[in-house]
Amino acid sequence: MTTPQERYVQAGDYRVRVLEAGHGEPVLFLHGAMGAGIWTEGIARLAERFRVLLPDHPGFGPSPLPDWLIGMDDMVFHYVDFLDALDIREPVHLVGVSFGGWIAAEFAAFHPERVKKLVLIDAAGLRIPSVPMPDIFRLPPQNILPLVFHDLSKAMALMPKDFGPDTIVQMFHDRSAFARLSWNPYLHDPKLPRRLHRATMPTLLIWGQQDQLIPPAYAEEYKRLLPSATISYIDQCGHDPTIEQPEEFVRIAEEFLR
Repeated sequence: MTTPQERYVQAGDYRVRVLEAGHGEPVLFLHGAMGAGIWTEGIARLAERFRVLLPDHPGFGPSPLPDWLIGMDDMVFHYVDFLDALDIREPVHLVGVSFGGWIAAEFAAFHPERVKKLVLIDAAGLRIPSVPMPDIFRLPPQNILPLVFHDLSKAMALMPKDFGPDTIVQMFHDRSAFARLSWNPYLHDPKLPRRLHRATMPTLLIWGQQDQLIPPAYAEEYKRLLPSATISYIDQCGHDPTIEQPEEFVRIAEEFLR
């Protein structure tokens, strides 16, 4: 499995930890709410063909939660600064999972000229009143995992090796950043549906068929709102195909991105 190199990038006035591996066309991979610094098997396999960049979102991992991070537009501007800091001026392949998929959708709507192809994996960002998402801020952790994983044994990929005080502080830190952007309104941006028509690049929606956190109905809603989107469902898979079905995820993603 491809092993990433860790480095830090100064994006504007903010220092970012980045995991990077591979060669070829750049792929900016935006992690989910629990994914800072987690190089999943699916990401590793993608790095066998592309130059994959996995930065921590502001406020996640070792990065401090900045005062300026108030809304998703702030996150979008941050990633413009990040790409500029790396001197990546050509359009990139943009891939995001869950919370990271929401960021990717917002970025693509604001800056379609910076995105060559877009891959949204079980992405948050939309609201379907008739298909409400479970409120993960109210649920105890043991009740969240069955919503996220079809195969609970795969949850070990997200489990910290050490549950000491530092780990608990880190989890609270990440959850605080996540809550600032996702609590109210819950896991969506009311403005996003009107903006998605601007994301004109080819788009692939990859969704776990058994995702109970953000069900497949949300893939259909994204497809309805995006100008050029197709859906690939992965069976026997919950919320993150890069963990539960990495081989199938990479097969589908590579075919689309090449």
